[in-house]
Parts: sequence; structure tokens; C-alpha cells
Amino acid sequence: MHPLKYFHYFTSRPTREVEEVYWYTAIHSLALSMVFIFEPIYLYSIGYSIMDILWFFVQVYVWYAILVSFGAEFASRFGYKRSIFVANFFYVVYWFGLFSLKDFPHLWYMVPLLLALQKSFFWPAYDADVALNSKNRQRGREVGMLFSLVQVVFIVGPFLGGFIAHTFGFLWLFCVSAVLMLASAYPLFRSPEIYSKHDFKIKTLWKVIKERETNFFGYWGYAEDLMVMSLWPIFMFIVIPNYRDIGAISMIAGGLGTMLMLYVGQLADKTNKRRLILTSSIFYGITWIFRFLGTTVPAVLAFEVLTKGAKDVLNVPMNSLTFERAAEKDPDYAIAYSVFYEFSLSIGKIITASVGIIILSLVANEITGLFLIFAFAGILTTFYGLLR
Repeated sequence: MHPLKYFHYFTSRPTREVEEVYWYTAIHSLALSMVFIFEPIYLYSIGYSIMDILWFFVQVYVWYAILVSFGAEFASRFGYKRSIFVANFFYVVYWFGLFSLKDFPHLWYMVPLLLALQKSFFWPAYDADVALNSKNRQRGREVGMLFSLVQVVFIVGPFLGGFIAHTFGFLWLFCVSAVLMLASAYPLFRSPEIYSKHDFKIKTLWKVIKERETNFFGYWGYAEDLMVMSLWPIFMFIVIPNYRDIGAISMIAGGLGTMLMLYVGQLADKTNKRRLILTSSIFYGITWIFRFLGTTVPAVLAFEVLTKGAKDVLNVPMNSLTFERAAEKDPDYAIAYSVFYEFSLSIGKIITASVGIIILSLVANEITGLFLIFAFAGILTTFYGLLR
């Protein structure tokens, strides 16, 4: 078999800016993957209830919906790389604030703000950077490659994070992740930023909203992402109360999901993206509706595999389509579309968390409440099919 037989699954001659984003993404994702699944578990382990944790994320996304335009304005004036660099510092401060909640519970109202600031400086800049620098003819493959890098490190990261948390404790886990997070910005500054100053304008944002009304609701599909970053790890911990075992399960699931990524990236360049998004969103939504079957270790593993695999299959065409829409016009339009994208998904996550709080207040059994929240998130996940 010729060693280059499958080379076409990778990107062809990506720009220098895209290569820098690849390196940044790999290191950044390693730092994130080590701690990501353990953040809600940490809150749960130090005594916060599931309802408390949903309130935590309501705060995060209310602040994010308010602040995302300010982050976009910073990126427009000072450049994407500087904005991403500032975001990394906010992530580090957020992690140490999260760890300090055990001894200083009054920080409960400050820590969500720190995470919202990180998102506000990071996502508009990152989205616009990828959208403007990726090549239209192979954007699906470039996005596929980008998410494959994320998935490769998300294979190793959770297991490594689980080992560190189990062996040395959460402080060491947050410290190691913080060092990697700060180091991840280095590849972005290996070359000067090729950047012309532009403006984030409310009138451009309003133009995006009028042109893409259905996409506002389509991005509510990110309800599933809220579950991945909050309640699903807690449910895994309830069934499997061991950090190393959770990390191992996430590692196995990530490995299986990664095998789909490059193929789907190429498929996204050749297939109707909307049809691919609709089909995968329905399947992925169904996996959340049937989470009530995941009450044993093998079942949890199966649903974790389904989560990683289906989410990966969906993410490539969905993000590829999003970057296409952002890159349709000039940089002003790209940053405005990024704000529209992030604001829309924030509203979807606020609604999901709020409905989850209502469900938990009405249902006596916590596990039953979790399954109902998962089902509601599954319904909203199908909203991805509204993307145009």
C-alpha cells in the first residue's frame, strides 16, 4: 500500500496562518482536554449540587452574551492573535478561581465572569481568523484537520488529566494545564500578524441577523455542548466514581471518534453540507434522548463513544458552513458573523440551563431529572438542521 494513498484526507498546502492555528490548537487543546471533563466533577465533588452547577453556567452564558461584542471589538482593533493571547490568561485565572471556590465560596459569582471573559476574547478572534485564512475549496478538509488535531489530543488529555487528579490532586492538574495554556500562544507569534484593522459594527451585526434569521435558532443546537461540558461528566462520575477510569473511557471514545474526522472533512467539501448537518444532528439528538439507558459502565462507555463520534461527524460540516458564512464578505462581516454565532449559541445554552433548573425543581429524583434534561437537550440538538 502506497504511504501517500490517504494523503488527500489532509489539507493541501495550508497557509502559514492556518499552520500556526494548527499548532496553537494542538497545544491549547491538550491543556483544555486534561481539565475540561473534570471541571464540573470538581464542583460536584466539593459539594455543589447539579442545580448549582446549572446556575453556574447560566451566569457564564449571560455574561458571555453581554461581553462577546466587547471581545470582538478588541480583536478588531488589536488583532486576533493578541485577543487569543489575552483569552489564555483569563483561562488560567479562571482555573485557579475554580480551585479556590473550595476555600472562598464568595468567588462563586466571580468565576463565571472569568470564563465568560475568556470566551469573549477567544472565540470571535479564533472564528474570524480561521474563516478568513482557510481556503474555500478545501475548507471542509481544513476544518476536519483542525478538529482531528483536537480529537487526537483529547484522546491523551482526559486520561492524563484523570491520572494527575487521582495521583496528585486538582491543584496539580490545574497548574500543569495552566502552563500548557500559556505556552500554546507561542506558535501564533512565530510570524507577524497579517492584519488590517477593521471595525466591529452593530449595523453589520444587524445585517447578519436579518440575512441569517434561521441560523439564530440553528445554533441553539449547542444545547448538547452544554451537556458535554456540565451534566454528562457528572453523570459519568455518579456511575464511575474514579477519575482515572473516567479519563480512560473518554480516551477510548475519543480514539474511535477521531477515525471519523478526516473522512468527514473531505466529505464536507463534496457533499451538501446542509443535508449532512440535518442527518447527523437528528442522529446525535436521539442519542441524548435515550441517555436513560446509560446506567451501567458499559452503557456509559457506549454513550460516550456515541457522543464523541456523532459530535465529531456533526462538527465538521457545521463549522465548515459557519466559516463559509463568516468569510462571505469582508473582515468586518466576518467578526460580526462570529459575534452572531457566539451570541446565538449562548442564548440556546441559557435556555437549556434554565429549563434544566426548572426540571430539577419539579422532579424529586435527581437522576430522573438528569435524563429529562438530556432529552430536552437532544430535542434542541436537532435545531442544527435549521442552519443555512
